[in-house]
Amino acid sequence: MKLVAPIVAAILLLAASGASAHPHIWIQQRVKPIVADGKFTAVEIEWRFDPGSSENEIAAIDENDDGTFSPDEVKRLSDDTLQALEKAGFMTWLNIGGKDFQPNSELAFNARIEDPASFTPPEWDRSAGDKQTATAKPEPRKAPPAKPRNLVYTMRLALPKPVKAFTITTFDPEDFIRVEVDKNTLPADCRLGKHPTYKSEFVPGHPVFADMVSCKLP
Repeated sequence: MKLVAPIVAAILLLAASGASAHPHIWIQQRVKPIVADGKFTAVEIEWRFDPGSSENEIAAIDENDDGTFSPDEVKRLSDDTLQALEKAGFMTWLNIGGKDFQPNSELAFNARIEDPASFTPPEWDRSAGDKQTATAKPEPRKAPPAKPRNLVYTMRLALPKPVKAFTITTFDPEDFIRVEVDKNTLPADCRLGKHPTYKSEFVPGHPVFADMVSCKLP
């Protein structure tokens, strides 16, 4: 690949030591439960990265600059990405009754470019609150892409056993990566709420509680 993809580097940083920043990356998550024989067996999550982060990543992945990912490009991305994602537990917590747990493997991974973008969050200062040394210069703000696109990751995570109900929560406690669930694409068997304890609190006293999707079959 041309370079270490910025999003992979961010996840590696989070997995290693955490980060100190208001969100640098914004993700819209879509949740799709997988049902077999009347029970949930897996859950597919789709991440749409904000256009600014997407352009940085697309430049690293799309080696021939043709605006699409070839199978070889996806394979190289997967080789670089999955180890970091697995180390970070996909930034995801599942619950099928009992304690929350993080998945440590996935069943399938894919990536593509969505053009034009369907997810365009408001512009924000990505470096706001970063710890700076006395001599460090603030990170310059980049202009938004003229033609917004979304980088899209799709990952299918296995449940440890077939179940009638589960919850899924994806978030970064440090708020380096902000994850919000797209409520407009939730399946009929699922509802969106807030996790009672998982939160990022970049500004003390102003917690952002993580989105939690609860799915239940009749």
